[in-house]
Amino acid sequence: MKTHKTNLKLRSGKFSIEKHHYENIGLTERMVSVLLSGILMTRGIKRPLKAQFLYGAYMAYRGFTGRCFFYEKLGIDSNKPRAINIRGEFEIDRPANEVYAYWRDLNNLPGSIKHLLNVEVIDENLSHWKTNVMGSLFSIDWDAEIIKDEPNRLIGWRSSPSSLISHVGRVKFTETADKTGTILKVVLSYHPPIGGVGLGLARLLNPYFESLLKKEIRSFKHTIENRVPIYANGTL
Repeated sequence: MKTHKTNLKLRSGKFSIEKHHYENIGLTERMVSVLLSGILMTRGIKRPLKAQFLYGAYMAYRGFTGRCFFYEKLGIDSNKPRAINIRGEFEIDRPANEVYAYWRDLNNLPGSIKHLLNVEVIDENLSHWKTNVMGSLFSIDWDAEIIKDEPNRLIGWRSSPSSLISHVGRVKFTETADKTGTILKVVLSYHPPIGGVGLGLARLLNPYFESLLKKEIRSFKHTIENRVPIYANGTL
């Protein structure tokens, strides 16, 4: 009887499992999460099943992995900052050139917009703004630069890089069909601070900001429609 020996060459294949590690938290926010986790876990070490320790453990996971389950549910990715846009359109019963001229003189705005406390004009394009848009608890101030100016048609601006809330905006002045009024279109676009937390808060606060914008432009509309126009020679 012949014994047939079969030499089997076993080839070890190289297998890999592609692991998708989805990070939705930026580096700064991850570092803050790690710091908070250390504080919470240290304080709760004697009671590891209590909320303080467990929350600290979650913050540690959040910081080391760069992943937040709550952000996933809300569709937030703080690695990809998204601008929040607020738009408004209003009809003002004044000619476009008059509305433009009134707005372009920034000194007119604090008296026409309720929450705008002060505008300090530094030069033709640069100005310093102060507002209590968040209520009477605290005020916010920033420098703004006019980056686009089309007389009687458009004013565009942006905040300085050092501003708490980085934003850009534009106001467009369009004549109505009968040329006696103005369609005022306002667009504000800002990047919320503090990463995804700020983005989540911005989504919650957006209805408030939209409502506030409507009130402020109505205040501006009332002021300019009821003012006595002054012509170049200072008479009516």
